[in-house]
Amino acid sequence: MQMQYSELSPAIRKILEALPDPGAHEASAPMLPRECYTSPEFFEFERLRVFPRSWVCVGREEQIPNTGDYLAPAIGAEPLLVVRRTDGSIGAMSAVCRHRGQVIATEAGSAGRAFRCPLHVWTYDLDGNFVGAPYLESRDDIECLRKNAKLPEVRLERWHGFLFVNLDSDATPLAPSLAKVEPFWANYENADLVAVPPTPGDTPLPWNWKIHAENFTDAYHPEFVHRGTHDFAPSVHPEGGVEFTAMTAADNAIVRTVPLLKADGGMTDAGWGPEAAFPAIATLSPEQRKRLTFVLIPPSMTLIFAPGAVAYQLITPVGAEATLASNDRVTAGGWLLPRSTHARNDFAERAATVREGAKKIWLQDIPVNLGVQAGKKSRFMPEGHYVPLETTLIQFNAWLVRAYRAAVPSP
Repeated sequence: MQMQYSELSPAIRKILEALPDPGAHEASAPMLPRECYTSPEFFEFERLRVFPRSWVCVGREEQIPNTGDYLAPAIGAEPLLVVRRTDGSIGAMSAVCRHRGQVIATEAGSAGRAFRCPLHVWTYDLDGNFVGAPYLESRDDIECLRKNAKLPEVRLERWHGFLFVNLDSDATPLAPSLAKVEPFWANYENADLVAVPPTPGDTPLPWNWKIHAENFTDAYHPEFVHRGTHDFAPSVHPEGGVEFTAMTAADNAIVRTVPLLKADGGMTDAGWGPEAAFPAIATLSPEQRKRLTFVLIPPSMTLIFAPGAVAYQLITPVGAEATLASNDRVTAGGWLLPRSTHARNDFAERAATVREGAKKIWLQDIPVNLGVQAGKKSRFMPEGHYVPLETTLIQFNAWLVRAYRAAVPSP
């Protein structure tokens, strides 16, 4: 149920009233109030009111290949089950038992043909229907429960093999909101891609999830922060640098593209470079083999389209200054690449090379993310304004403002 504006605390109302107009600036746009990055109360507003209304990526269909295989994500405060059903389809539902509210599962696994609550072994089939419970002998009681004790269904959409869930039954469909990304998928899926899911992050990074997302999508900082590791993919170049993709109010993706100094480059053990560890994908066009495309799908996912692979990251906000990240920079894995690349005898060595280069970029990002988070808490934190090379941050701000305002109607 949507919260009413009058139900908000004075602190949250003050933050929302200070939000900039998301459509008023093409450049030199004002930044969000600093409390959006530091306030535990505002994070709870995001966790309970914004994330449940957003399309959140929880993994890939390859992670649950067999009947009964499931993922166990939590969106906001809601534990969920995302399961491969007996007919081969994938569905999402609440993980909360209809008896006493015990969470049925908190880690991915295989349920076989049914889920069993660990508290009293109440049993549900893979569609969430109540099947039975120990010592429940009354036929009338059993029939009543079979009618009324189904695990609530949650909306799920599949997009290029990724699984997204949304707790808002009235949310607009996902795919149209990502239409601007479709041209970048061209020719990749003709290469018989396989997924190498990222190792799940289990150590919270000490900054707000929005700082993590901003760092990913920012075209302004690589020249200064990533000297030596990002020079091969410059945002500023005499023959053409970063290109931004326009954004509308209906979009759920923020996109930028940068050139590579030489075709077929990619991640090396020293960062982006000409001798990529993952070979270029043969089905790509010449233009695709000369660029990187960075896609932010807030609040939970990023993609990098490179000549040799599509790298992806899953982001899980867990606190005002605590974010879990699962990707090749922080943990390991997070790639879609041709089956032929994955089958190479030296794939493990090549993957380790990518991990080494990505980690070097990551080690350059850590101090600036810490510095931005610390600055947000300073009494001297300026209002701040973005500049044209930060167009994707302006777009992300606009997405956030719209999401915040949609979560609570204005008075």
